[in-house]
Amino acid sequence: MNKIAVYSFMLIALVFWGCGEFLDEVSQDEIKPSTVTDLEQILLGDGYFNPSASGAGTFNMYDITDIFTDDIMCNGVATTKWRTIYREYDAKFLWDDNMFQLEGDGDDIQFWQNPYDGIGTCNVVLDYLDAMRGDDVSRENLRGEALVLRSWYYFHLVNFFGMPYNYGDPSVNPGVPLILSAEVKEDKPARNTVREVYEQIVNDMTLGRQLMLQNPKERNFFRIRPIAAAAMLARVYLYMEEWDKAIAYADTVLSEQSALVNLNTLTPPTVVNVTFATAESVYDTQNPVEIIWGRQLGGCETYATDPGGNDGRIPYSVSDTLQNLVLAGKSLTDAIEGDWQGNRDVVDYRCLFYFSIAKDGRRPYLLAPNKNRRAGGGKLYQGIRTAEVYLIRAEAYAQKNLESPSGEFVQRALADLNYLRLHRIASNYYEELNITDPEELFTAVQKERRTELCGETNNRWFDLRRWGMPAISHRLYENANETPTVTTIVPAQYALPIPEEALDRNASLVQNIRQ
Repeated sequence: MNKIAVYSFMLIALVFWGCGEFLDEVSQDEIKPSTVTDLEQILLGDGYFNPSASGAGTFNMYDITDIFTDDIMCNGVATTKWRTIYREYDAKFLWDDNMFQLEGDGDDIQFWQNPYDGIGTCNVVLDYLDAMRGDDVSRENLRGEALVLRSWYYFHLVNFFGMPYNYGDPSVNPGVPLILSAEVKEDKPARNTVREVYEQIVNDMTLGRQLMLQNPKERNFFRIRPIAAAAMLARVYLYMEEWDKAIAYADTVLSEQSALVNLNTLTPPTVVNVTFATAESVYDTQNPVEIIWGRQLGGCETYATDPGGNDGRIPYSVSDTLQNLVLAGKSLTDAIEGDWQGNRDVVDYRCLFYFSIAKDGRRPYLLAPNKNRRAGGGKLYQGIRTAEVYLIRAEAYAQKNLESPSGEFVQRALADLNYLRLHRIASNYYEELNITDPEELFTAVQKERRTELCGETNNRWFDLRRWGMPAISHRLYENANETPTVTTIVPAQYALPIPEEALDRNASLVQNIRQ
């Protein structure tokens, strides 16, 4: 926790780089914090992990688990230039206990150290706020923002390294250490239980939201606002299986922001060799219809690197099961290029707007989930969207219906699902879902979540965890003529191994048992 020590005892001098759309003005001089505004700049710079002025960054927590899921498959190594990418991710792809230590994989600080660095910055802001000069409205609004941001990091950490909240006894299962102060203590923190971490998350998000509501400041969607805190609470309560609270917070969000982007109205991309961008999508910051909270990412998973030519598929790409799901029985070639008259045949427009598309020879395939760019902008965004909130509410009603079948629960779940699908399915193919069977309804929710939220803020990995940790299998091979290594995940592997470097720094940590 070196960063915390520097902040705490030296009241750090930070150099701020330009952050594009995030900040109107950013000082490039060193600052010794003395005002609330100074601490705000620290939170915006280091708490949110802004990319550098060049657009390159070092932090990304939001799409790093796709490699673990059934949304990604291995294609082997078509050319030697991709062997490095193959070897960088092979241990993660097989859920290896030593994934962070094996040669080529390293100690990936995105999973453990960087979130704790963000927590450390939030703690500095919270510890020093009362000593800073400034008006009380700004002070308390910033306090609320820091509390919610800290809890967002803990939410991801406990879902990386702890077992799901609904598995076994969360009051016994180990989670992650709760560090709630910038003060550097001699005693190293042990792991709190999953329940303790979730309780802290709920308390911080609830208080943070209240503080921001009571001390309103005009913010755009690049900053955490009360509506973002409510959306996050809806997600947290969904994971805790407190369906009524998840519904209540979803209602709060949708009463304020309910619109969805209609993919029928957007211009589909033209694919030559590879496309990483579309002119518009659901994270289009110039038309932020759905963005409740979004941040520019500082780095992305490199298994989806641009192939740079038609010389074979990259080592890891979108799995056949996910591709078939979004194609809905249609040809990707027909969806992209159409027939000889140029007519496209698309059922679900998410196959075009939610993925990068590459070509292997003349055959197009879905390269990676990607709904985060705007053509020519080169910027990636993730966060939480209105569409997710509809799905949270739909699932909560479907789950309630599984427990106690009710026509009212069914109709409310279907209303949310159909409203979302109306904005995603091609108009000439759209038909309303009309489901009465409880299990079938829940399956429909699962399908929509997988399709709609692919590649975003670790949703698929977290969903697999809380939906019973299914025994999915991965096939790894370097050359097409070799016998692949086939591994099937067991429940214990749904909690990631704590990196050895973290264990070396803190003798109080206990490693996860993953067998």
